[in-house]
Amino acid sequence: MEIKIKNILLDLGFEEREIKIYLSLIKNNGSTALKISKDTKIDRTTIYDLLEKMIQRGFISFFVENKAKHFFAISPEKLLIYFKEKYSSLESIFPEIKKLEKKDQIKVSCELFSGIEGMKNVIKDFINENKNYKTIGIRQEYEDVLEYLADQGVLRMNELKTKEKALVEEGAKFTKLKNGEYRYLNKKLIPPVTTLIYSDKVIFFIWQEPYFAIKIESKDISKTQEEYFDLLWKTAKP
Repeated sequence: MEIKIKNILLDLGFEEREIKIYLSLIKNNGSTALKISKDTKIDRTTIYDLLEKMIQRGFISFFVENKAKHFFAISPEKLLIYFKEKYSSLESIFPEIKKLEKKDQIKVSCELFSGIEGMKNVIKDFINENKNYKTIGIRQEYEDVLEYLADQGVLRMNELKTKEKALVEEGAKFTKLKNGEYRYLNKKLIPPVTTLIYSDKVIFFIWQEPYFAIKIESKDISKTQEEYFDLLWKTAKP
């Protein structure tokens, strides 16, 4: 469970050492810097710098007793409110940012996302678009590499009632959507990438370090990939 907490807090912008401090204080609020240092195994000089930074961000408070500072982490409830307020602030300026967006229509666009964080970003964008989709090559690597995001993505798409039609590598372990339809192919017949097809977009996931996702927006390419999917679907096992 702490691994999932750590991954989510990292996504929210916490540093690894800040997470250690926050979780230490959640368990032992009122700790001194010395006690936090021993619990987190972070040297005292660095602890003071990190605590000061977290105080300025509003994640930690303190009081002085007998000339010693005792530190407290904000409650999980207040942490949730903090990030909801951040989201609301961004939402409030969204129309103004949208007005600045270039309006020229591009027939074909291509974006490259590098590393695990890049993959996570493209998947989050895809989930937020809330589109039904087809995919070729659901592989074990999807859940192994993306860890908690794979679980969160399934939960979110189930809430949105997203429909998935997928060709899966035989023997692969994965979590199905409630509105999913699946057929299975021999590993030899599935390309060494995962292809996601929706609207006029195609995303290719390359499951080799350092990991890449290539997102292409093109009616012609999307149509070609969908035709390829339909051809494979006819030969796949239910």
